[in-house]
Amino acid sequence: MKPATPYRKAATFCGALLLAMAWQPAAVAQTMLQMPTGGVTGSYYMIGAPMAKFINEHSKLIRVTPNTSGGSVENQRRVESGAAQFGMTSQDLMYAGWHGQKPFDKPTRNFRVIGIVTPVLANHVMALTKDNVKTAADLKGKIFAIGAPGSMAADQMNLFLEHTKLKGSLDSRMLPHQDYPTMLLDGKVQVINRAGSVPAAVVEEIGVQKPVNLVDFGPELEKSGFLKKYGFYQKIVVKGGTYKGEDRDVTLFGTAGYLIAHKDVPDAVVYEFTKLAYSEDNIKQVNMAFKGANLNRADPLGGNIAPVHPGAAKFWKEIGVKYPEPTLK
Repeated sequence: MKPATPYRKAATFCGALLLAMAWQPAAVAQTMLQMPTGGVTGSYYMIGAPMAKFINEHSKLIRVTPNTSGGSVENQRRVESGAAQFGMTSQDLMYAGWHGQKPFDKPTRNFRVIGIVTPVLANHVMALTKDNVKTAADLKGKIFAIGAPGSMAADQMNLFLEHTKLKGSLDSRMLPHQDYPTMLLDGKVQVINRAGSVPAAVVEEIGVQKPVNLVDFGPELEKSGFLKKYGFYQKIVVKGGTYKGEDRDVTLFGTAGYLIAHKDVPDAVVYEFTKLAYSEDNIKQVNMAFKGANLNRADPLGGNIAPVHPGAAKFWKEIGVKYPEPTLK
């Protein structure tokens, strides 16, 4: 096993690591790790919190702290800088970061992939039924909370609005997502967006208080060629009756989430993390706490485009997982 502190990169990363180390009473070194996730009601945090609890209860080598954050963009930036050792992000943002494209202002290539953590997270765009917003075309003239600053939801929706040229026809705002239900119910915004697996708790939470519509993106996705240009995104059809009061089949779009680590986190640390995070017992525990997880032990790197961390690769090889070479190099 490698020592717990052989980080080799920048001074900022080394400083973050020194802050993240603690000696246990039994004189056994244990690496303290930061893992930003998302908002407390979001998929990343709902998966990350019970996962960290399981890892901490079963490892003498590592201790993981699941932090709240703005979401994928912030997580990837924090891992890039070394402020966090682990995090969660999505395929589209891996690509954008690798190439230094928006929302990043320079390439972010310090991350390495561990494995998939969510199913496709659909952008659930919703409005109160009284406002008669049923399709993406109906967003014109509305105040639209597209996601929290630094979130995957905000970045994906902003890209969609720019691509379809709808952005100039509405008032799009990045606001803290924990306030979205109240803002929508109180009329401070007419439309909100939350990325999450289906069914999403936020839709159900609002729907029991006032009737809501899910916004159907199908026609605009087809007409604009959005999914052809941005192949990372998948179309998700939510069947009528999935949510109270919404009887239509509604088409949404989104992408899956992945666990990542800084490339200089020691292989032994990432191996330990991966082995426990994707253990059968942890998968059962996480699924009991949150049904929207996808810690897929059988196909952990399906759809992945980025380099895999050697510590994770060692574990996947041990259990016979095969995966394609990453397209980002």
